[in-house]
Amino acid sequence: MRHFIYAFFALALIGPLAACGFTPLYADGPQGAGNISVEQIDGRSGHALRKALLQELAPGLPGLDGPATLTVVLDQELKRLSFQLDEAATRSDIIVDAKYVLALEDTAISGNSSAEASFLVPDTPFADITAQIDAPERAVTLLARRIVDDLRISMANIERASEAGAE
Repeated sequence: MRHFIYAFFALALIGPLAACGFTPLYADGPQGAGNISVEQIDGRSGHALRKALLQELAPGLPGLDGPATLTVVLDQELKRLSFQLDEAATRSDIIVDAKYVLALEDTAISGNSSAEASFLVPDTPFADITAQIDAPERAVTLLARRIVDDLRISMANIERASEAGAE
């Protein structure tokens, strides 16, 4: 009888967990925003760029009704700009460049975009690491906005051209 009571309480406690929206950390989730899937991008900055692209693409693109796949190749460069007398860097830039292709059912849109974020190099070594992590995240957030803006303009131009051709 005790086993039955324990099992009942265990089920009573676990039952609400199924309705709370809980999903396991490594579960297969949605791969895109709406009908636009964004392929994986290599590296830490690539992961941050993909996440930012998914957020920017959530409202969709004008004139896009069917499925589409966005592929991005990311390149990142660190430039030291200012140096002290002992040749230690005091100011740096992170420059991210992306080549992207949005593959639609009947056509593809490709382009290039870049963004840059600057940071002061602190005197302490651990603060430098934090600054070098934060700057690429800021740069890829800006890059995601630029890519999506380019895609929106391209899609609007395609839609406008198809409307002009239909007349």
